[in-house]
Order: sequence, then structure tokens, then C-alpha cells
Amino acid sequence: MTTMAAFIEQAWTDHATDEAGVATRVEAQTAQLAHAPEQIASFLALAQHVLISHRGDAAAMERCLQRVADMRCDEAALGAIAAARLAAALMRDTATPAGGVPVAVAIRAHGNAACGHASRGDAAAARALLQSATALAREDDAPALKALAACHHNLAAQLQEAGSSPATDELMMHAARESRRVWLQAGTWVNVERADYMLSRCAATLGDLEQALAHARSCLAICEANGADAFERFFAHEALARAGDDRSAHLQALRALLAGIDDEGDRAYAQSVLDAL
Repeated sequence: MTTMAAFIEQAWTDHATDEAGVATRVEAQTAQLAHAPEQIASFLALAQHVLISHRGDAAAMERCLQRVADMRCDEAALGAIAAARLAAALMRDTATPAGGVPVAVAIRAHGNAACGHASRGDAAAARALLQSATALAREDDAPALKALAACHHNLAAQLQEAGSSPATDELMMHAARESRRVWLQAGTWVNVERADYMLSRCAATLGDLEQALAHARSCLAICEANGADAFERFFAHEALARAGDDRSAHLQALRALLAGIDDEGDRAYAQSVLDAL
């Protein structure tokens, strides 16, 4: 693993708990890509997520892009530069029609910018970008539909963890519902049950336990119908516990399922969820 690859991996790990610190380190590290041009695409995916989605900082993203402008770029790097440039332009409302990138990439850029506006409290701008992203996706374009579902999911997840207002609460539920609707068209049963999980968590955050319980039950039913592994079923039971169902029974189920999660990282994350409950 190269030094730059190690930096990128650690930054993804750290950004959830040290967003500002990772943003500063990303900007400082950009110049080092000249020594690892094969990492430009991966680095810019990280930068776009942190600087645009989490912080809505188009200026910081543009400074990173300026530093890589003269570097040796492969096709993947050129695509990542175009996507990041589009996301920054969408934050500034200066984007031209996204004809220079694939539709799915343009949709993801719209989704990142929508998250960026939401992080700054501008629910109206975020919703407008989601509407623009939806208009880009054709019914027969599976990659575009998957990108659209994912960007709605990401926005719902970000808002579910953030502070709320009536406008952002409404946007959160809209995004969660749209994610499930589109995953029904373009995804697998795993995508749909995870969308139900997110809808349940969002509804529970707003105190709508009836809706939270309905989606948590749907999540578990889909898992059981498809022979889901312990990791997927674990989070269905978490949603049920948070939705006000028999908490004691679901805590018992969570403890039993935890032992059946094989991946060490997944198991550690599930343990942190159980500890929080």
C-alpha cells in the first residue's frame, strides 16, 4: 500500500469523527498526488465527499482541482476531475449542462452538491438539485437509476444524523422515500431492505414511531424472505428496537446476531451500535 493510498484509507475512516481535520489534511495533501498520480481518482472521490457533501465548500474543492490541473492524469483521473469540477460548480450554481461526464456521474455530482447545500441549511437548493438529478435519469438507464437512488439515500442519511428544522425534516423523509422508490426499480432486495431501514430511522428521529415500525418490519421481512446474513438482520432488529417494538427481545436478538457477523470491521461497527442502544 502506497503512502497516498494509506492516507486516503485513513481519511475515510477518520472523516466521520473529525470532518474539519480531514478537510484540512485533504487540502494539504493534494500536492503530493504528483508523486502518486495513480491515486488521483481515489483522492478526488474522498475530497468531493468531504469538501462538497459534508462541508459544502466549493472553494476548497476548487483549490484542490487547481493543484492537480498540471499533473499526469489517466482516464480515471480525468473523469474524477470532471466530476469534482461539476459538483463544485453545482454548489455555486454556475454549472453548464453536464454533457462532459456520464449521466450516472453527473447524478452523483448533483447528489454530492445537494448534500453540501443541506449541510449549510439550504434545504430548497438541495431539493432543487435532487429534482435536477431525477430529470437526468431515464427509466432504461440502470446505472443512472442506481446513482439516483444512492444520492437520495446519502442525503437522507446525512440529515438523519444532523440537526433538524421543519424544512430539512421534510427533505430527509422525501429523500428516504425516493431512495426506496428508485431502488425498487433498479436495485436488489438488499438495497430495498436497507432503504426501509433508513426510512425507519428517519421516521423514528422525527418521533413518527408508527411509520418507523412499519418500515422496520418491512426491513426484517425482506431479510427473512431472502435468507439475509447476520449483518443485515442485525440492523433490521436495531430499527425495530428504535421504533419502539419489544426492546428487550430485539436486544437479545442483536446480541445473538453479533456473534454471527464474520467480517471483523462489520462486527466492530455492529458492536458500537449495540453499545449505543
